[in-house]
Amino acid sequence: MRTQKPKTVNLDQFKQKFNHKQHQQIVEEIAYYDLLIAFKEAREKAGMTQEELAQKANINRTTLSRIETGVRNATVGTLMKLSQAMELDMKISFR
Repeated sequence: MRTQKPKTVNLDQFKQKFNHKQHQQIVEEIAYYDLLIAFKEAREKAGMTQEELAQKANINRTTLSRIETGVRNATVGTLMKLSQAMELDMKISFR
């Protein structure tokens, strides 16, 4: 029996499947996940555990874990608490 190779498409072909609004949503999701990665890396660089950061930011550790993994969206208030707990400046920009 002959096995079939999975069909692949390049990135440009894949992008053509989305309209402008869908593409914008993807770009925004990527930016949000980049932010989450930056927060996690900052926490790790500071040598803090999730438990330590959560206590310092006065949020639940489970909430922090869910935020870092993208399971839960963080509010601006929560992001501000986290950045203050790590003594980071948070800059918000609106387009």
